[in-house]
Amino acid sequence: MSIAPFSTRPLSAQSERKRTRLAVAIATLGIAATLLAYAVSPGVRHAVGHAAHSVRHAVSRMLDRDGGQHARANGPAAHANRPPAHANRPPAGKPAARSDRSSVTHASSSPR
Repeated sequence: MSIAPFSTRPLSAQSERKRTRLAVAIATLGIAATLLAYAVSPGVRHAVGHAAHSVRHAVSRMLDRDGGQHARANGPAAHANRPPAHANRPPAGKPAARSDRSSVTHASSSPR
């Protein structure tokens, strides 16, 4: 007794041809829609460019046989211990902290 939820009997040649044509039609439609989106949208082209660059980088790192030796020979990167350039800037939503004292002396603020 079969435990499959569907029948395993062989299909007729005609229904097999219909299924094949349907699969080819769906695949063709999907490829056409993808190419149309790529041709029409600059955002899609931009994203595809980023993805291609990322894949190219990953493949070149994977195929580089002596990549680990390069990393060990050169030591850690020079910028590894340097803080990020924006470390001293306040977060985007908050104004910069101001000191209570200013370097400008006003006539009215002289001691009495």
